[in-house]
Amino acid sequence: MTTTTLRQLLWRHYRGMLLPVLVIMGLTGLKAATNLTQNSGKLFNNAGYMASDSDLLMLAVSVVIAIILGWLMFTWDNYTAFNHYLLALPVTRKQIYRAKVSMFTGMFIGGYVLMQAVFLSLLVLIKRSDAIYNLNWSVDLRYLLSQLACLIAAMSVSAVWGLWLGQTVGSAITTFIFMCSLPFAFDGLMNILAYLTGQKPWTINPLNELDQSTWLGFSVLIAGSLVIWLGCTYLNRWAFDHLSLESTGDYFLFPKLRPIFLWGVIAYLTVAVSFSSFGMLLVEIVTTHYNQTIPWYQSVIMAILVAYLTWSIGRWILYRPDKIRNAFKFKRLTN
Repeated sequence: MTTTTLRQLLWRHYRGMLLPVLVIMGLTGLKAATNLTQNSGKLFNNAGYMASDSDLLMLAVSVVIAIILGWLMFTWDNYTAFNHYLLALPVTRKQIYRAKVSMFTGMFIGGYVLMQAVFLSLLVLIKRSDAIYNLNWSVDLRYLLSQLACLIAAMSVSAVWGLWLGQTVGSAITTFIFMCSLPFAFDGLMNILAYLTGQKPWTINPLNELDQSTWLGFSVLIAGSLVIWLGCTYLNRWAFDHLSLESTGDYFLFPKLRPIFLWGVIAYLTVAVSFSSFGMLLVEIVTTHYNQTIPWYQSVIMAILVAYLTWSIGRWILYRPDKIRNAFKFKRLTN
């Protein structure tokens, strides 16, 4: 089987989920343009239109589609058992992986470009006497390209959960929780660094002064997105090469790596919950008392509780002991 034949096969299988991406993103560009022209007084000035001031609808739709599309890239085949047919083809797994990733990523990039093209074209066609439509192409292109790079990185992160987790519902819930908790995890990490260095969190947050329309901000975001994309891409390629169909239906598809996965989740949730603004909200709910900051010892106590609950629930999900209470005991589980 040639690479062209493989791509044709994959296209016939995935076109039902890929073509709607173009339609949805094209319509989003149309809607965003009409919204903008109706409220031009707030977004246009003597300097002209700036891409960073555009309708948030396009950004929100792009983020949702990137996450869903990345998750479906591998989850859908596991759910429909298409993997059994795909891995039996006379082609290498590396060829299958590259064809899938390039097809999904290319379709998302095409949809994003179409959305922006529809949006900007309509701004030119819809004339408003009180609006200035001149564009600062140098600034706007940096903004849009760095935004696209971040979206592709988010898509690759979502694809990790879709490939490594086998249960469709569990994978969807895990992906949703992880992507929504990323701001809290970053917030928690900044708070820990601030405490260790004796500084204020907002003074060491690198994102506070980051402007992606400048060359410095553009370079930082492109480099960061590239690192994330490459890391997730090679991680998924290794996982796809070692994917065993015998584990289909398990929550985690790589039994030998369960301890590493579990301790990684424990560390992540401990930081995201205990040391972030989310943890502060939990303390306010429990104590019914508002605090601008919470004492460090309360964060440490919360971290211990979160780590223990994550460890126990994680062991129950990953190892499925005969008795649930065994997962909460400090005993070795081998199943």
